[in-house]
Amino acid sequence: MVSKNDRLHRDLRLGDVARLFAGASTSRSENPDGIHFPVVGVRHIDDGLVTPMSELDIMSFPSDARALPFQLQEGDVLVTGRGTVLKFGIVGAETAGAIASGNIIVVRPTPPVRGEVLFAILSSEGFRPKIEVLQRGATTLLSLSPRDLAKLEISLPTIEEQNLISEFVRADLATYSAAIHAATARRALARGVLNARLFGTKKKD
Repeated sequence: MVSKNDRLHRDLRLGDVARLFAGASTSRSENPDGIHFPVVGVRHIDDGLVTPMSELDIMSFPSDARALPFQLQEGDVLVTGRGTVLKFGIVGAETAGAIASGNIIVVRPTPPVRGEVLFAILSSEGFRPKIEVLQRGATTLLSLSPRDLAKLEISLPTIEEQNLISEFVRADLATYSAAIHAATARRALARGVLNARLFGTKKKD
């Protein structure tokens, strides 16, 4: 476990400072008697950002007991467990409460460790190759286990430094998200103008 002192040990494994687990097995089949939850899949992770809960697919589970153990919390780090691309994301308030799918590994930091710091470490260019080495399977579809990921050695800064890093990561992701939304809106507007000029506009009855 993590020391309560301000300075943390540097010879640590990821499993010493976080709980790691795979997400829930999900099914797209409709079950009117089931419990419905929004689910985060691999495609909902993009350069650190995780899709807000309001935009996620809704899937059914037999009961709360089959879903709630995989419910995401703010500050959780998400890593692709299965798929063709290794992705990383950090769960924000807008996604907390959703369920992680079985293709995702959840890295839940143990306080006082900050999730943003673990995200910054795991997704860094220097650390990423260490994770890629752990992946198993064919060249087109790789698999990563929580147990293997938990064995990775990491170094952590002081709590004060972690708090600064956390604020920086959150601000960076917020700026990136705002830029993407602004670019998407501008592109949609431009396409609308072009379509109107090229094909004209039809009035609705």
